[in-house]
Amino acid sequence: MEKESGNQILETAVAILIAVIVAFAALVTWRASVIDDSAGDADYAGLRATVYSVRAQALNSVNAYESYGNYVSYLRNNRMAELISEDLETAPEEQLAVLEEQMKVANDLADANRDMFETQYLNRDGSYSVQRQMGVMWADAAKENDMDFENQFAEADKGRARTRNMLVSVMVLSIAAVFYSLVESMEGRNKMILIILGSLTAVAGIVMAFMVGFGA
Repeated sequence: MEKESGNQILETAVAILIAVIVAFAALVTWRASVIDDSAGDADYAGLRATVYSVRAQALNSVNAYESYGNYVSYLRNNRMAELISEDLETAPEEQLAVLEEQMKVANDLADANRDMFETQYLNRDGSYSVQRQMGVMWADAAKENDMDFENQFAEADKGRARTRNMLVSVMVLSIAAVFYSLVESMEGRNKMILIILGSLTAVAGIVMAFMVGFGA
């Protein structure tokens, strides 16, 4: 009678453990789904950042080289005006009017070109720094949109890895539940062996779940 009472208490305790494990496994599964959703959001953010990055690179390249083209045109027209000015000193009188008109046109074009590029990107030697302009434009674009797609994709990969590991912990917990469920059909020493195996497996699954899914 006492033995039957002890077995009943043991089976009740095992049933409670199974219920706790099943409930905890459900919690871990929910947590895994939350992490997987976050990984999906990070993937989407990475794709969006990639689009912003490619667009910014294309626009910056077009705008920077357009400014550089205007700078080259300015140099050409300004130099032409200087050469015409030199020719005026030795040109025959009948050619002065034509040369003066040509110099005026060249100066007007140079002035127009000068307004179409950023003088802040001129180097001390008079060259134009396209790369510096593109760097500044990239920094400005990064203030408006997140273009760090590598970090977003890395975060997504990290989230998916956590999800996989959490599902592995659910499998471990399921194995523990199987061990516990077999206790009722066993007798004597085998019953205790299954309880020990189930407990060790359950602890391993719980520890793994907390380390992977409920950590920072």
